[in-house]
Amino acid sequence: METISLVAADGLAESDAIAIVRRLSRQGSEWQIEVAGILAGEASSATPVALWHSDGCLAAWACSHFWREQQTLEQFTDTRFRNRGIATALAAFLRSAGVIAPASRLAVFSPHTARIATRLGFSDVWRYERSGGEWLPVEP
Repeated sequence: METISLVAADGLAESDAIAIVRRLSRQGSEWQIEVAGILAGEASSATPVALWHSDGCLAAWACSHFWREQQTLEQFTDTRFRNRGIATALAAFLRSAGVIAPASRLAVFSPHTARIATRLGFSDVWRYERSGGEWLPVEP
């Protein structure tokens, strides 16, 4: 059974937080570090996170917070669940829940997420890539 839920990062189930840290994030990403800090009891975060569970297992997530005066859309899907529209569904869920507004300037960190944001009606999408330890815009 597939389910979608919305929680604050502080409200992540321990098993979901462990899955994000170990297999559902890029190694060394700010989100992975943030969730690891929550697991260790060293950090707190109200970042809203949409979760996709398949048969009780976390298969994908999407979240949004403010960064450099922009709202972000970040997401990750387990390789076994890719190409099924799950990332798009989670982004649409965040939008419909009022977490991200279509009029917001949106920062994304992958070409795939930029395409999803554009399909969902976001017109001011900025993609960033890390270069030399800094996040730089690669296209407006």
